[in-house]
Amino acid sequence: MKGLRLFQRIFLWFLGAMLLMAGVSVLLTVFMTKQGIILTGQQEVLSGALDRNGNRLLGIIESEAPSLLAEEVEKIRQDTGLMIFVFDENGIPVQVEEGAPSEFLERLGKDAVNLLSQGTTFQVRRDFSSVYSKMESSSGEKYVLVGSLRSSPYIAKVLTGNRKALFIHLMGLLVVALLFCAILARYLSDPLVRLSRTARSVSDGDLDAPVDELIKKRSDEIGELARTFDAMTRHLTTLLEAQRRLIRDISHELRTPLARLGVALELSRKKAGTSASESLDRIERESEVLNDMIGNLLSLSRVEAEMEHASFEKADLLAILDNVVEDANFEARAVNKSVIMTCPESLEEIRMNPELVRRAVENIVRNAVRYTPEGTSVSVTVESGSDNKGVVVKVTDHGPGVPEEELELIFKPFYRTEASRSRDTGGSGLGLAIAQKAILAHGGRIHAELPPGGGLLVVMWLPV
Repeated sequence: MKGLRLFQRIFLWFLGAMLLMAGVSVLLTVFMTKQGIILTGQQEVLSGALDRNGNRLLGIIESEAPSLLAEEVEKIRQDTGLMIFVFDENGIPVQVEEGAPSEFLERLGKDAVNLLSQGTTFQVRRDFSSVYSKMESSSGEKYVLVGSLRSSPYIAKVLTGNRKALFIHLMGLLVVALLFCAILARYLSDPLVRLSRTARSVSDGDLDAPVDELIKKRSDEIGELARTFDAMTRHLTTLLEAQRRLIRDISHELRTPLARLGVALELSRKKAGTSASESLDRIERESEVLNDMIGNLLSLSRVEAEMEHASFEKADLLAILDNVVEDANFEARAVNKSVIMTCPESLEEIRMNPELVRRAVENIVRNAVRYTPEGTSVSVTVESGSDNKGVVVKVTDHGPGVPEEELELIFKPFYRTEASRSRDTGGSGLGLAIAQKAILAHGGRIHAELPPGGGLLVVMWLPV
């Protein structure tokens, strides 16, 4: 069952179990009836069948077409397995074309009259069960009817000789089994599927994804799982909010002493002269790194805050990209690098928050400029998505890239690969995290790939 969904697995298991139970029940019924364990109710069944069909046969006998009697008797035998013999009130058989031997019919007629006179209406002989009945036609003529059926159970007869009845029984069993199994499988699998969908939303960062109230109200283990999952997401939301507030508060608080450190650094330069310039330069570089990190932390906090209250409008993505690429290219030329954009002449406006999109693209492009070697360029490519659904922005650099197993991890805050820990490249590990949050706020997608020529390719998709 590899590859089957939960609903299909449960459905097939229950269907198989029901069909197996039905098969075992059939076999046990056949066995017990052959052994004489099950006989109750057989007389009533035969008597009812004889009464229903007998009146029709008497009507044919007294009609203008008595030759149809043999055809009707054979039809009843094929449909139900019941063999019916008709006699007058003295036990003399009514002629039936191509019927049983006359000696057998004469003996059966006499036995039927004698048994009825003794009050016997049902008898089991060897492999046959027979029922006897006196009936009167519409004209007042009296007849004796004998109905005989093999002593094997009715269900055994269905399985061995009556294809029409067999088909009806099998179809009825199959329809009931399919309906019951589908309802039961849906009852068990549907809440789990909905919980899985909610868990997937939570794993994508949507901690406010609600758990269905109907699932939480269930009194079984699935309901307990839903309530536990809901409590977990609420706890995670509280922890993350506390973490964001802590980072935001600390970042704000660090700005003040950092500004004082810059002033003290300038005063120290004036007093120390050239003797301590090397050490002061080192302090200045570290202060700049710390300042950039605090700035990125505040930027991440602003993006997260804006995501909750962001307003969206139709805007020109190409105009935003032009500004970002122009600024990045100006800075890149200072270190012998460049940023080149390839895009169509026009692009349909998309619904977005321009500031969030600008931050996302800017962080991706600046990150690419940081890692691409001198003398190389960063490529920004804009194109329509597949089937003209959305817009795709690709940013490619020629840097060292990242290990394939870390392509998803680089979008986590503060994550930096071993290859990127060099002080020469800098970076706080927040740029890609900011970009991801901004893209996800638009219902878009972002991922990284390793292009054939080396470096890193970041692909962003925004819906129209």
